[in-house]
Amino acid sequence: MKKAFTIIELIFVIVALGILAMVATPRLVSSKEDAEITRVKSEIAAIRSAIQTHRGANLLKQDGSGYPRDLRATTIEDITNGTKLSQKYWSVSRDGSELNVTIGGRTATFTYNNSTGRLTCPNNNDLCRKIEN
Repeated sequence: MKKAFTIIELIFVIVALGILAMVATPRLVSSKEDAEITRVKSEIAAIRSAIQTHRGANLLKQDGSGYPRDLRATTIEDITNGTKLSQKYWSVSRDGSELNVTIGGRTATFTYNNSTGRLTCPNNNDLCRKIEN
């Protein structure tokens, strides 16, 4: 006699797999966004640190205020020793005073003040809060 699965057994397996997929999918999506936010947090921290390091080096050379004039892509690469921001997430304004990051269809804008060296997210939306915390 041939041993095989009955149609009812196969239906139960398919239903069980469907339930598992419904439970797992939202968790995978949120963990991907959390990973993207963590990456952006580390990039922002690296840029802020590089701004202060750049200023310190310029002050030692007695070269003006020391802060970078802008945060264009080439400036960021220069002050961070070659770190490139992912074009998937980041865009820089023409004058280099704003960095826009987009994650999951939401955008946060970081504003750079070249007289104080501060990089802030003043629009205080949900994405800004997640990145800044």
